[in-house]
Amino acid sequence: MSDKDLLIEIQNLTWGYKGTPNFIFKDFNLNLYDEDFVFILGESGIGKTTLVKFLIRQLKPPKKMIFHKKEDIARFTNWEVQKYRRKIGVVFQDFKLIDYKTVKENIEFPLEIVGQKISKKQDKIDELLHNLNLTDKKNTLAPKLSGGEKQRVAIARALITNPEFIIADEPTGNLDKNTSYGIANTLMELNKKGNTIVFITHDLDLVKYVSSKHNVKIIKI
Repeated sequence: MSDKDLLIEIQNLTWGYKGTPNFIFKDFNLNLYDEDFVFILGESGIGKTTLVKFLIRQLKPPKKMIFHKKEDIARFTNWEVQKYRRKIGVVFQDFKLIDYKTVKENIEFPLEIVGQKISKKQDKIDELLHNLNLTDKKNTLAPKLSGGEKQRVAIARALITNPEFIIADEPTGNLDKNTSYGIANTLMELNKKGNTIVFITHDLDLVKYVSSKHNVKIIKI
């Protein structure tokens, strides 16, 4: 039993798409504690994307199966869903950067969405630019970046609102091996500083690499 705060609890999640005979999840369980580094491991098409949709409440789960701090997220109102989502930082495989914005502007964008004053977060923005080796790229437009740089911007953007936890959804899927290891190293360093990481992947070599250097939990779907 961990002495850390329990952020997400999944209890016997059983679910399948309507009209299909097979379950995507059958009695799936997961406990995510504060400061965890958790790998969600599974082949393509096995349900990893569906799990992300449940975790960010894009897809409504069955009742009494997924809890955030002991509250059933299936019962959240629309307003509560929006409030909950602000506690999550998501890093996508395809980056989802805005092409006409610079690195700095992409990082600032979540602040605009939630109505926070960018001027009050300037120190945080500068800190993320520095820690993720992006200071010299801050005025560069997103299309001018390498794949690894784009993913580091995506990580910085996910961190700017101080989320409770980060979901990295196949963040290295479009990157070469060395760049993938660099992104993994970045996420390990963030975890050492107290950030909670959910890393979704099918890359066994990457899992072995991180596991050899860092304390992780591995959950197989």
